[in-house]
Amino acid sequence: MPHNEGQRVEYLDQENKRCQGEITKVSGSGPATTYTIKNEKTHRDDKVREMQIEQDL
Repeated sequence: MPHNEGQRVEYLDQENKRCQGEITKVSGSGPATTYTIKNEKTHRDDKVREMQIEQDL
């Protein structure tokens, strides 16, 4: 399911921890889509793939 900039999502970071944040950038399309998500707790940008996004908030 494609996601858009500005959406809040729950996702798994690089350490497989559940995080929440807002999508700030979408790159690519289809299964190769990557998302830059601003983590709500750390305020850092995480780059994740579609399969790492668990749900919309």
